Amino acid sequence: MAALLVTGGVVTVAGSAFADSESGGSGLFSALSSDEGSESDADSDSGEGSDDGSEDGQDQEGSGEEPDESREGSQDGQDDRSAQDDQEDDQDSQGEEGQDQRRDQGQNGGRDRDERDEQERRQDALVAAGQRADPEDPFPGRDQIAPAGEDDYVDIADVEANGGEFGEGGQFNGGSYTVDCGVSDHNNSDNYMAAPGKRNGAQHVHDYVGNTTTNANSDEDSLEQGSTSCVNGDQSTFFWPVLRDLNGTGPDVGEDGGSLDGNVGSILQPQSAQLTFRGHGDEPVQPMPTHLMIIMGNAKAGAQNGDNVNAKYTCTGQEDRVTDKYPVCGEGSNLVRLLDYPSCWDGQNLESANLRDHMAFPDGDGNCSNGFTAVPALRITLTYDQPEGRAFSIDSFPNEQHDPSTDHSDFENMASEDQSRRGADCINNNEQCANIPREG
Repeated sequence: MAALLVTGGVVTVAGSAFADSESGGSGLFSALSSDEGSESDADSDSGEGSDDGSEDGQDQEGSGEEPDESREGSQDGQDDRSAQDDQEDDQDSQGEEGQDQRRDQGQNGGRDRDERDEQERRQDALVAAGQRADPEDPFPGRDQIAPAGEDDYVDIADVEANGGEFGEGGQFNGGSYTVDCGVSDHNNSDNYMAAPGKRNGAQHVHDYVGNTTTNANSDEDSLEQGSTSCVNGDQSTFFWPVLRDLNGTGPDVGEDGGSLDGNVGSILQPQSAQLTFRGHGDEPVQPMPTHLMIIMGNAKAGAQNGDNVNAKYTCTGQEDRVTDKYPVCGEGSNLVRLLDYPSCWDGQNLESANLRDHMAFPDGDGNCSNGFTAVPALRITLTYDQPEGRAFSIDSFPNEQHDPSTDHSDFENMASEDQSRRGADCINNNEQCANIPREG
C-alpha cells in the first residue's frame, strides 16, 4: 500500500561438565598418542611410505617366491596398521566431536544462566522501583478496592483554558506519520514489559491494538511472528487501560483483572484510536529503532507520590481545556484521552531496568537535553462516547482506586526499519504521511 502524502495539517488516520570431558578426553588422547608414537617408530623401521621403491628394488633383484611372500606379509601388516589408523582416527574424531558437543552444552548452559540472572535482576529492580508486585504477594491491594472519588471528576467548563499545554510532551512541529491499527484488537490484564511471564501482572485490563499476540509471555521472537491489526503490516504493540461504563456489567466478573481487582462495569471501546508520530524541537528526528520500548504515565501514581504522572483528558470541541481529572463533557461532546510519550532516547538502550531511564521528555521547546537523541513523539488520541454523568473510570491497580492520574500506556516499536526510516523522513521533510507500507 502506498503511503498517503498530504502537505499541510496533521493527518490522523559451562564449567564442571566441560572439565570432566577434558579429563576423560586427555586419558584417551594420551593412550592414542602413545600408540601412534610406537606405530610411527615401527613404520620408520619397516620403511613405510616407500612402497614403490621397495617393490622396485625387489623386482630388480629378480628374487623368487619367498621375497613375494615377504612382500605380501609386509603389505598385510601395512594394511592392518592402516585399518587400525583409520579406526583410531575415527575414535579421535568422535572424541573431538564429543568434546565439542559438551563444550557447546556448557556454553549454552552458561548463556541460559546469564539470561536467568538478567531476568531475576530486572524483576528485582522492578519490585524495588514499585513497578512490580513482590512475589510473596502476587496480587496486592485487594483489601483497598474502592471506586473513583467525587473529587476525581470535574465539569469541563470549570477547567481553565490552557491551550492544550498541559503535562509533559505535546510540543510538536514539522511533519508527522500515522498508522491505522483499529480501536481494540484484544484485552487481557497482563503486562509483559513490567511483569514478564506473570498472568494478571497488571491487575487491570488493557486494550491492545497492533500486534495481535501480546500477552504476559510476549518477547521479541513471539512479537516478530505475530500478526497485526495495523493496515500497513506494522507489528508494533500499543496498549492502555480500558475505560468502563460503571452502569454496565463487564465480561470479567469474578476474574483476576476484573472484579477481583476492583475493576467493574462494561468495557467501552474507543470510537477512534489515532496513533500519530510527530516532530519536535530544533533538531531532525532519528528513525525509531526496532524493539525500542517506551512507557508513559504511571499506573502506580498514588503509591509513588505522583512521580511520572502524565494523564491528560479533554472533550471534543473544548480541546483547549486539558485536565488530569475525569472531565464531564457537555451534551454532544465526547471524552478524549491524550497519551503523550517521551521522545528523547539515550541512543544506546532499547529498554532500562525501570523502563524509564533510557527515555526522557523534551523541554518546553521540544528539544532534547545533551546526550539524548530526538526520535518521533508518539501521541495516542482515544475518543469515547462518554456515559452520562460520572459513571465511568479507567481500570487501575486495586489500591489506586481508579485515580484518573494513573492513566498510562506502553509501546514497543516493531515497525520495519524501512517504515521507521521513511516515517522519520516524512517528519523531517515537513510531510504528513499515513500507513507507510512495511516494504517498498
